[in-house]
Amino acid sequence: MIKKETAYDVPGLRAGIDVLTALCESVDSLGVAELAQLTGSNKHMVFRCLKTLVAKGWVTEQGEGPKYAASLVPFRLASMPVARMDVVTAAQEPLRALWKNLGECVYLGVMHDDMVMYLIHHEGTRNVHLGGRVGEHYWPHAAAPGKVLLAYGEPDLLERCLARELKKLTEATHTDRKRLLADLERVRQQGFALDEEEYMEGGLCYAAPVFDYTGHVVAAIGTTVLTVHYRQKDIKTVLGPQIQETAKKISVALGWTACE
Repeated sequence: MIKKETAYDVPGLRAGIDVLTALCESVDSLGVAELAQLTGSNKHMVFRCLKTLVAKGWVTEQGEGPKYAASLVPFRLASMPVARMDVVTAAQEPLRALWKNLGECVYLGVMHDDMVMYLIHHEGTRNVHLGGRVGEHYWPHAAAPGKVLLAYGEPDLLERCLARELKKLTEATHTDRKRLLADLERVRQQGFALDEEEYMEGGLCYAAPVFDYTGHVVAAIGTTVLTVHYRQKDIKTVLGPQIQETAKKISVALGWTACE
Protein backbone atom coordinates (compact mmCIF):
# COMPACT_ATOMS: atom_id res chain seq x y z
CA MET A 1 0.00 0.00 0.00
CA ILE A 2 1.54 3.31 -1.11
CA LYS A 3 1.83 5.93 1.61
CA LYS A 4 1.75 9.58 0.58
CA GLU A 5 2.75 11.66 3.56
CA THR A 6 2.43 15.44 3.75
CA ALA A 7 3.70 18.11 6.09
CA TYR A 8 0.39 17.86 7.94
CA ASP A 9 0.29 14.06 8.07
CA VAL A 10 -1.62 12.45 10.96
CA PRO A 11 -0.05 8.98 11.33
CA GLY A 12 -2.92 7.48 13.32
CA LEU A 13 -5.56 8.69 10.88
CA ARG A 14 -3.52 7.48 7.92
CA ALA A 15 -3.06 4.08 9.55
CA GLY A 16 -6.79 3.84 10.24
CA ILE A 17 -7.62 4.66 6.62
CA ASP A 18 -5.10 2.07 5.42
CA VAL A 19 -6.59 -0.58 7.71
CA LEU A 20 -10.13 0.17 6.60
CA THR A 21 -9.07 0.20 2.93
CA ALA A 22 -7.41 -3.20 3.30
CA LEU A 23 -10.53 -4.64 4.93
CA CYS A 24 -12.80 -3.22 2.22
CA GLU A 25 -10.60 -4.68 -0.52
CA SER A 26 -10.33 -8.14 1.06
CA VAL A 27 -12.91 -10.87 0.37
CA ASP A 28 -11.91 -12.55 3.67
CA SER A 29 -11.78 -11.29 7.21
CA LEU A 30 -8.25 -10.41 8.35
CA GLY A 31 -6.26 -10.59 11.56
CA VAL A 32 -3.97 -8.00 13.11
CA ALA A 33 -0.78 -9.58 11.74
CA GLU A 34 -2.20 -9.76 8.22
CA LEU A 35 -3.31 -6.15 8.35
CA ALA A 36 0.05 -5.03 9.68
CA GLN A 37 1.75 -6.72 6.74
CA LEU A 38 -0.68 -5.26 4.21
CA THR A 39 -0.56 -1.70 5.53
CA GLY A 40 3.04 -1.47 6.69
CA SER A 41 1.95 -0.30 10.14
CA ASN A 42 3.06 -1.99 13.36
CA LYS A 43 0.70 -4.43 15.09
CA HIS A 44 0.10 -2.12 18.03
CA MET A 45 -1.10 0.69 15.76
CA VAL A 46 -3.25 -1.69 13.72
CA PHE A 47 -4.84 -3.09 16.89
CA ARG A 48 -5.67 0.40 18.19
CA CYS A 49 -7.16 1.37 14.81
CA LEU A 50 -9.27 -1.78 14.74
CA LYS A 51 -10.65 -1.23 18.23
CA THR A 52 -11.57 2.34 17.32
CA LEU A 53 -13.25 1.25 14.08
CA VAL A 54 -15.13 -1.52 15.88
CA ALA A 55 -16.37 0.98 18.48
CA LYS A 56 -17.64 3.26 15.69
CA GLY A 57 -19.35 0.38 13.91
CA TRP A 58 -17.16 0.59 10.80
CA VAL A 59 -15.55 -2.81 11.44
CA THR A 60 -16.86 -6.04 13.00
CA GLU A 61 -15.02 -8.82 14.83
CA GLN A 62 -15.44 -12.30 13.39
CA GLY A 63 -14.27 -15.73 14.52
CA GLU A 64 -11.19 -16.66 16.48
CA GLY A 65 -8.04 -14.60 16.57
CA PRO A 66 -10.10 -12.49 16.25
CA LYS A 67 -10.55 -11.68 12.59
CA TYR A 68 -11.96 -8.39 11.35
CA ALA A 69 -14.16 -7.35 8.42
CA ALA A 70 -15.56 -4.05 7.22
CA SER A 71 -19.22 -3.43 8.02
CA LEU A 72 -21.69 -1.73 5.68
CA VAL A 73 -21.27 1.61 7.44
CA PRO A 74 -18.41 2.75 5.12
CA PHE A 75 -20.53 1.80 2.10
CA ARG A 76 -23.58 3.67 3.42
CA LEU A 77 -21.61 6.82 4.10
CA ALA A 78 -19.59 6.67 0.87
CA SER A 79 -22.74 6.18 -1.18
CA MET A 80 -24.19 9.47 0.04
CA PRO A 81 -21.95 11.80 -2.03
CA VAL A 82 -22.23 9.38 -4.96
CA ALA A 83 -26.00 9.72 -4.84
CA ARG A 84 -25.69 13.50 -4.80
CA MET A 85 -23.14 13.64 -7.58
CA ASP A 86 -24.61 13.44 -11.06
CA VAL A 87 -22.56 13.79 -14.20
CA VAL A 88 -23.58 17.40 -14.87
CA THR A 89 -22.58 18.49 -11.36
CA ALA A 90 -19.27 16.64 -11.65
CA ALA A 91 -18.53 18.09 -15.10
CA GLN A 92 -19.43 21.75 -14.59
CA GLU A 93 -16.18 23.11 -13.18
CA PRO A 94 -13.69 20.86 -15.04
CA LEU A 95 -15.43 21.55 -18.34
CA ARG A 96 -15.52 25.29 -17.74
CA ALA A 97 -11.81 25.25 -16.92
CA LEU A 98 -11.15 23.34 -20.15
CA TRP A 99 -13.20 25.86 -22.12
CA LYS A 100 -11.29 28.80 -20.64
CA ASN A 101 -8.00 27.11 -21.42
CA LEU A 102 -8.80 26.05 -25.00
CA GLY A 103 -10.99 28.93 -26.12
CA GLU A 104 -12.82 26.40 -28.32
CA CYS A 105 -16.30 24.95 -27.95
CA VAL A 106 -16.49 22.12 -25.40
CA TYR A 107 -19.41 19.94 -24.45
CA LEU A 108 -20.76 17.11 -22.35
CA GLY A 109 -22.92 14.65 -24.26
CA VAL A 110 -25.09 11.66 -23.28
CA MET A 111 -27.37 9.29 -25.17
CA HIS A 112 -31.06 10.20 -25.26
CA ASP A 113 -33.55 8.42 -27.51
CA ASP A 114 -30.57 6.78 -29.25
CA MET A 115 -29.17 10.17 -30.20
CA VAL A 116 -26.43 12.32 -28.69
CA MET A 117 -27.76 15.13 -26.55
CA TYR A 118 -25.64 17.88 -25.03
CA LEU A 119 -26.18 18.56 -21.33
CA ILE A 120 -23.45 21.21 -21.27
CA HIS A 121 -22.19 23.22 -24.23
CA HIS A 122 -19.80 26.17 -24.09
CA GLU A 123 -19.41 27.96 -27.42
CA GLY A 124 -15.92 28.82 -28.61
CA THR A 125 -14.56 32.34 -28.30
CA ARG A 126 -13.71 32.72 -31.98
CA ASN A 127 -15.83 34.85 -34.32
CA VAL A 128 -17.11 31.79 -36.21
CA HIS A 129 -19.43 29.64 -34.07
CA LEU A 130 -20.31 26.03 -34.74
CA GLY A 131 -23.86 26.11 -33.43
CA GLY A 132 -24.09 23.26 -30.88
CA ARG A 133 -26.87 23.64 -28.31
CA VAL A 134 -27.87 22.13 -24.97
CA GLY A 135 -30.81 19.78 -25.46
CA GLU A 136 -30.26 19.33 -29.21
CA HIS A 137 -29.95 15.81 -30.62
CA TYR A 138 -27.16 14.67 -32.96
CA TRP A 139 -26.55 11.53 -35.01
CA PRO A 140 -24.19 9.33 -32.97
CA HIS A 141 -22.56 7.49 -35.88
CA ALA A 142 -21.14 10.73 -37.29
CA ALA A 143 -20.29 12.65 -34.10
CA ALA A 144 -17.21 11.99 -31.95
CA PRO A 145 -19.15 11.92 -28.64
CA GLY A 146 -21.70 9.60 -30.25
CA LYS A 147 -18.96 7.21 -31.34
CA VAL A 148 -17.65 7.12 -27.76
CA LEU A 149 -21.10 6.33 -26.37
CA LEU A 150 -21.75 3.68 -29.04
CA ALA A 151 -18.32 2.10 -28.58
CA TYR A 152 -18.68 1.76 -24.82
CA GLY A 153 -22.45 1.36 -24.66
CA GLU A 154 -24.71 -1.66 -24.43
CA PRO A 155 -24.84 -3.90 -27.53
CA ASP A 156 -28.58 -3.24 -27.88
CA LEU A 157 -27.91 0.48 -28.30
CA LEU A 158 -25.44 -0.15 -31.11
CA GLU A 159 -27.79 -2.59 -32.84
CA ARG A 160 -30.66 -0.09 -32.76
CA CYS A 161 -28.47 2.59 -34.30
CA LEU A 162 -27.18 0.20 -36.96
CA ALA A 163 -30.69 -1.02 -37.76
CA ARG A 164 -31.91 2.44 -38.69
CA GLU A 165 -30.47 4.45 -41.54
CA LEU A 166 -26.89 5.62 -41.03
CA LYS A 167 -27.69 9.04 -42.35
CA LYS A 168 -25.17 10.52 -44.78
CA LEU A 169 -24.32 14.03 -43.61
CA THR A 170 -21.13 14.64 -45.60
CA GLU A 171 -18.99 12.71 -48.05
CA ALA A 172 -16.93 11.45 -45.10
CA THR A 173 -19.84 10.07 -43.03
CA HIS A 174 -19.66 6.34 -42.26
CA THR A 175 -22.84 4.90 -43.76
CA ASP A 176 -21.49 1.36 -44.07
CA ARG A 177 -21.97 -0.97 -41.09
CA LYS A 178 -18.54 -2.60 -41.47
CA ARG A 179 -16.70 0.74 -41.59
CA LEU A 180 -18.55 2.07 -38.57
CA LEU A 181 -17.88 -1.05 -36.52
CA ALA A 182 -14.18 -0.84 -37.38
CA ASP A 183 -14.18 2.82 -36.32
CA LEU A 184 -15.84 1.97 -32.99
CA GLU A 185 -13.25 -0.74 -32.35
CA ARG A 186 -10.53 1.88 -32.81
CA VAL A 187 -12.32 4.08 -30.30
CA ARG A 188 -12.23 1.32 -27.68
CA GLN A 189 -8.57 0.61 -28.37
CA GLN A 190 -7.33 4.20 -28.28
CA GLY A 191 -9.74 5.61 -25.69
CA PHE A 192 -11.06 8.50 -27.77
CA ALA A 193 -13.11 9.20 -30.88
CA LEU A 194 -12.55 11.48 -33.86
CA ASP A 195 -14.92 13.07 -36.33
CA GLU A 196 -13.05 14.08 -39.46
CA GLU A 197 -15.61 16.25 -41.25
CA GLU A 198 -18.13 13.40 -40.90
CA TYR A 199 -20.87 15.52 -39.34
CA MET A 200 -20.24 18.74 -41.21
CA GLU A 201 -17.72 19.90 -43.73
CA GLY A 202 -14.95 21.90 -42.13
CA GLY A 203 -15.61 20.49 -38.66
CA LEU A 204 -13.17 18.32 -36.68
CA CYS A 205 -14.09 16.71 -33.34
CA TYR A 206 -12.33 14.90 -30.52
CA ALA A 207 -14.25 13.21 -27.69
CA ALA A 208 -13.27 11.13 -24.65
CA PRO A 209 -15.31 8.88 -22.34
CA VAL A 210 -16.46 9.74 -18.82
CA PHE A 211 -16.69 6.75 -16.45
CA ASP A 212 -18.77 6.43 -13.28
CA TYR A 213 -17.90 4.55 -10.08
CA THR A 214 -19.04 1.25 -11.61
CA GLY A 215 -16.68 1.61 -14.57
CA HIS A 216 -19.45 2.29 -17.07
CA VAL A 217 -19.23 5.13 -19.57
CA VAL A 218 -22.02 7.55 -18.74
CA ALA A 219 -21.07 10.52 -20.94
CA ALA A 220 -18.55 11.90 -23.36
CA ILE A 221 -16.77 15.25 -23.37
CA GLY A 222 -15.07 16.81 -26.33
CA THR A 223 -14.47 19.72 -28.62
CA THR A 224 -15.36 20.68 -32.18
CA VAL A 225 -13.05 22.97 -34.12
CA LEU A 226 -12.76 24.18 -37.70
CA THR A 227 -10.29 22.96 -40.28
CA VAL A 228 -9.24 26.56 -40.89
CA HIS A 229 -7.80 26.57 -37.36
CA TYR A 230 -6.62 22.99 -36.82
CA ARG A 231 -5.51 19.87 -38.60
CA GLN A 232 -6.68 16.51 -37.27
CA LYS A 233 -3.22 15.59 -36.00
CA ASP A 234 -3.11 18.89 -34.08
CA ILE A 235 -6.34 17.99 -32.30
CA LYS A 236 -4.84 14.69 -31.15
CA THR A 237 -1.55 16.19 -29.98
CA VAL A 238 -2.57 19.66 -28.77
CA LEU A 239 -6.19 19.38 -27.64
CA GLY A 240 -6.47 15.64 -27.00
CA PRO A 241 -4.34 15.40 -23.83
CA GLN A 242 -6.24 18.26 -22.19
CA ILE A 243 -9.60 16.69 -23.03
CA GLN A 244 -8.43 13.33 -21.70
CA GLU A 245 -7.25 14.91 -18.45
CA THR A 246 -10.59 16.69 -18.01
CA ALA A 247 -12.50 13.47 -18.68
CA LYS A 248 -10.36 11.78 -16.04
CA LYS A 249 -11.12 14.50 -13.48
CA ILE A 250 -14.85 14.17 -14.06
CA SER A 251 -14.64 10.39 -13.87
CA VAL A 252 -12.74 10.53 -10.59
CA ALA A 253 -15.36 12.91 -9.20
CA LEU A 254 -17.97 10.27 -10.08
CA GLY A 255 -16.02 7.64 -8.14
CA TRP A 256 -14.04 6.00 -10.95
CA THR A 257 -10.83 4.42 -9.64
CA ALA A 258 -9.39 2.52 -12.63
CA CYS A 259 -6.81 5.28 -13.16
CA GLU A 260 -5.22 4.72 -9.74
